[in-house]
Parts: sequence; structure tokens; C-alpha cells
Amino acid sequence: MIGAGAAGCVVAGRLSQTMPDARIALIEAGGERLGITTKVPGTAFIASSFARRNWNFETEPVPALNGRRLRWFQGRILGGSSSINGMLYLRGHSLEYDQWAQRGCHGWSFEQVLPYFKKAETNTRGASEWHGDGGPITVKPSRLDLPICDAFLAAAGEAGFDVVDDLNADVAEGFGRIDTNIANGRRASTALAYVQPARRRGNLELLSESIAARIVIENGQARGVEILRRGVRETVWAEREVILCGGTVNSPQLLMLAGIGPADHLSSLGIPVAVDAPEVGRNLQNHPSYALRYACSQPVTAYKYLNPRAAIGIGLRYALTGGGSLGESYVATGGYMRSDPALAVSDTIVVMIPALVSRSGVGFRLADLFPERHGFTVMVGSGRPLSRGHILLRSADPTAHPRIFPEYFSEPEDLRALARSVRRMRDMLRGPAVRDLIEAELTPGAIDNDQASIEEDIRARAATFFHPSGTCRMGGDPTAIVDPRLRVNGIRGLRVADASIMPAALNACTNNHDR
Repeated sequence: MIGAGAAGCVVAGRLSQTMPDARIALIEAGGERLGITTKVPGTAFIASSFARRNWNFETEPVPALNGRRLRWFQGRILGGSSSINGMLYLRGHSLEYDQWAQRGCHGWSFEQVLPYFKKAETNTRGASEWHGDGGPITVKPSRLDLPICDAFLAAAGEAGFDVVDDLNADVAEGFGRIDTNIANGRRASTALAYVQPARRRGNLELLSESIAARIVIENGQARGVEILRRGVRETVWAEREVILCGGTVNSPQLLMLAGIGPADHLSSLGIPVAVDAPEVGRNLQNHPSYALRYACSQPVTAYKYLNPRAAIGIGLRYALTGGGSLGESYVATGGYMRSDPALAVSDTIVVMIPALVSRSGVGFRLADLFPERHGFTVMVGSGRPLSRGHILLRSADPTAHPRIFPEYFSEPEDLRALARSVRRMRDMLRGPAVRDLIEAELTPGAIDNDQASIEEDIRARAATFFHPSGTCRMGGDPTAIVDPRLRVNGIRGLRVADASIMPAALNACTNNHDR
């Protein structure tokens, strides 16, 4: 198996459990050591800033964003982004999965996938129509105790949105406390939930700090994987199958390095063509996002935790009980909204961060990640974009990052829709429930709330939620990269199992990085 990320850990763990006689080699480019910031939920915003835990991808210039390049965080560590993300658990609406099935992805309707969601989780609400209570991943609603969180939900209610107890109970539009993957005050990553038990069974070997260089294909059959480990090139041979769980960027890269991809592109790089598959690397989707930032006039946000006395108190509480703010995700509230009231299901995802987020990214000083005053940030994201980007190889060198062309807003309706949702959110945050807590709107600030002004500011400042998907599209048609059983078309003994197989993006957090 290639990739011990959010998906790869699950697949490896389930294979280890259901096939005790199998021998599983799990290849991971990152390290296996999970430091304190990957375990303590309240420090998760720090975890993704370490370069050694991150792939540090950078996009090509995005025309619709005034030619800006964007950083894409993706985990390079055991557990992948499930070890460094915000731990949000939002799986999307049933109609979105049903649309997958209608596109020829038989077996992927919501009725068919819901049992697997329930099997994976231990929900603190207990078993129900929507949730399970016996799985390896703990799911619980946020209990972060900050007044701004309750005020935000009150403002949503005043604006006419439903305020619900469970955002995973097929909510078409509404706000509430967000479910999180946290167990007993610790991050519930797929590394801890699936790989640790598998390693104890003795039939899984983790090859960490090993770069997958090439999938070995002989006579139309995947035979093994060449890896670069401690400067040495080795081959791991497969007795049954090679399962690729590299993620939306690395999976198409590895397929193309193996000769599976657009023939003209591969030939231009001197890569022998095994299967001419023009759609490999295409259908790239992500959730472009836009940040609203507000300064607060009262001590109602996470900035109060930076007071030395308060910091000592929350540290002691966490050390003694595993509870308090350090035992919670830094994101507590959010929800779904429609950019157009005519839509059957929301197309916009919203998360409220109860702190002012001003700078973030790989390699910034630690001090740059902390707010300088009381305030909060609302991220408004395009959940089901129409725009499609693509990924190409930079070279035949497996250590070279591929070229990422997100093509955000290449379909003009995406920009119009996101701007409508941003305008609606600005109106919501002018309501009585939250108005007295706000001293000033910092961004976008002194611009009108008309469509043209907001669209222009989105072009200048939009970023991303780091939820890429779609580059190894699943489907029942001949141009699909994998069939509904995730087998790569044209090659025997090779599957892809990660977010790259999604035919269309979900208005949800895909667990590859929900920040």
C-alpha cells in the first residue's frame, strides 16, 4: 500500500483486521512519530505549520485570483492530514452521494455508504439512524466554551437559519456545533484508530520515511512499488494488489510516473506509456474560501487563553483531566448555507474560528500564529464548485512536486455564488445577537456589500479549505480512472482509495485537511 494518510490508514487497518493471513506493507513518505501538537486538540493550529509534517505544495498562478499562487497544506506524516487538521467531522448531505450513484458509481448512494460511516464511528450521542457507537473513530460535538460561539449561533437563528443539534443528520441548510474527531481529550486520527491496532496484530509493516518512486507494471499487471528509503532505491513486491492512497495530488502523480495518464504528456517527459488515460490528473476540485475577520470589544474569544494566568489554568486542567479548551478543536461552530434559495441543498460551507487568524502557513514563526487581540474569523467556502482544475508532472523525478492548476472560478458562477454567500454572512453578522460584541469588521472592512465589490475582494484575497479531490475520478464510463470498486481501468492488481476518486466534491470536510 502506498500512503499512510487519512485514507491509507483506514484501508490498511481494515485489511489487517479482515485478512489476518495477509502481509501488508504500508509505505509512507513522512515520519511515524506523532508529537504533542498532533495529539493535543487545542494545539492543532500549530501542527500543520511544521514543514516536516507537510507536503508544502504550491499551486501554479491562478488567473481568477489575480495570478496569485496558493499554498496547499497536506499531511506528510503517519495519519496524513488526519494527524494535523482541525479534526472536523462533516460528511455531507445524502443527495450528494446519491448524485454519485446517478453518475454510474454503483454502490455509492447514501443508503449504501451510511452503514460504513456508522461502522467507523463511536458517536458520543450513541447509536441512531445517523450514527454508530462501536467504531474506532470517536465523534463528538464541540464543547468549546467561548461566548462568541453561542453568539454566532444566535445570530444565525435571528437571520432565519435553523440551529441544529447535529450537522451530520442530513441538514440541507443550518448551523450548529461541529462534530469533531476527539477521544478523551486526544485527537482521534486514523493513525491511532487503525494503524496502531494493525501493527499489534503483526501482519502490517510500516515503511516510514519512504518515498514511493514508481509503481512497477509488467504486462498490464501491477507487480510492486519502487521506493526511495534512506537514499537507497528498493522494490517492494506485491503478492496480491497494489493499493494507492497517496491523495488527490500524489495519486495521479504516481499513476503518471507509472505510465498511466495522458500519453502526449507522458511521452514529452520520456515516460513509457502503459495506459493512455487522458483523465488522470483532471477533474481537480477544491473548496476556495474567503475570510471575514472581526475585532471584538469584549473578552469573548480564544484570545483570553493567551493571558499567562489563564494559560497556566487551562494547561493544568488538561494535564489533570484531559478536558477544557486544550481538549477541543479550535473550530467549534459552523454550518451549511445556500448561495441561492432555489437550491435543494446548500452549496456553501461555513466555519467560525473564535480567534483572529491573520497569518498561517508552513514555516512561519510560532508567534505569527497567535492573535494579537480579541476577535474571530468566519471562513466561507464554495462547497460544490463547478470549476475543474488539473495536475501535471513537473518532471519524471518522483521527488519533484507536480504542477497544480486549481482553476478556481474558471466557471464564473462559482465566483458569483461565493460572493452571494459572503454577502449573506456579512448581513447575518450585523444582527443584534452579535452586533454588540463586534468593535469593527477588519476584513473586508470598508467596502460595500454589493455583488461587484465582494467579487473583486474575493479575487484579491480568497484562499482555500485544503479539501482537494477528484483527480482519479471514479465512474462507470470508459474515461473514468477507477471503477466503483476502485480498480484502475486498464491495469490489473491496482486500486486507488482516497479523496482523488470522488467524482464530485462534497459540501463537507473530507478529512484530508479541514482548515
